[in-house]
Amino acid sequence: MSREDRLLVELPPEFLEFSVSQLLDRVFSDDEDMQGEISARFDLRANPDLPDIYSVFLTVCEEWRDWRCALPVSSAGSPAELDELVSRLLQVDGDDRSVSLHLEQQYSPLEYASRHGLWNSRNELLDWMRSLTVLYFLDKHEVEMAAPGPLPGTASSLARALEFLQSQGNIAQQPADEGASDEAGPLAITPEGRRFIASLLSETESYIDQYDHYQDTLVDADGDVVEFGTGRGLDLRVEAFLAEALDPMRTVFLLRLYDGTLDARLRDWAEVLESEAFFEAVLEPVVNREGIAPEAMEAVMEHGYTWLEEQQEQARREAADRELLRRAGGDAP
Repeated sequence: MSREDRLLVELPPEFLEFSVSQLLDRVFSDDEDMQGEISARFDLRANPDLPDIYSVFLTVCEEWRDWRCALPVSSAGSPAELDELVSRLLQVDGDDRSVSLHLEQQYSPLEYASRHGLWNSRNELLDWMRSLTVLYFLDKHEVEMAAPGPLPGTASSLARALEFLQSQGNIAQQPADEGASDEAGPLAITPEGRRFIASLLSETESYIDQYDHYQDTLVDADGDVVEFGTGRGLDLRVEAFLAEALDPMRTVFLLRLYDGTLDARLRDWAEVLESEAFFEAVLEPVVNREGIAPEAMEAVMEHGYTWLEEQQEQARREAADRELLRRAGGDAP
């Protein structure tokens, strides 16, 4: 939304005694009765778009309460804390008494993962992603790296990832070339590491096979009509992962490794290992996603199972037809 798009609503004086977070919880409540009270105060003659703008803010605050995003707040151009009293932000201009708040939505998948218990901590999740990132560039782009020395307490993320991969037997230092001055050669992926990569590929491809059709889901509000692959649908893959009790952090990160998202950082991949913001951006689909009512999502999943079974049955029939043609000496189409 641009800064010109704003929600203007007249509120009772007692709202001044709230903190900013309490104000947001009341004005953008998840309670439908409270929403009705607020929307009844809109001046639709002055701005008929207020209900649509209000809907945007309701969604943002719903995501904020679910830890999917942070909401830095400012008032009159200065930062404001969520626990600050609204009365301290009051601006008086003659008879006009107003409080102006600007909300900035910042998606925070790492916070979401830790708050919802998907991972023990954000550092555990970051360490896992960093180790797979290093393995990815060693494998796909064949980057050359030497083994790190003894690790100090402030060792780089790259050094810690390399040590972890070595401890798991996924990489090992190679013998130096004959006549080289170095005592040992560069790090390389071991046979165990190759098997590990193959298992990750198999896991990722299973996610694609079972859930990729949810990437384009057309569904009505009640879930009575569900269609896949229309070119006009919502991406409900993360919602499907959650419905199946899969870890959305793991699934999304593996899918983004698979689709080559990290290739854009080939020149500076070692540097971005230190950046939490980089991994926040990679995982953003986990929190920046379309949401639908639980009942509608349940219907989507049921339709998805049926659709997948039909596709698999069609593939089996086509394979059987090709086999019959082969045995009959004909050419498969």
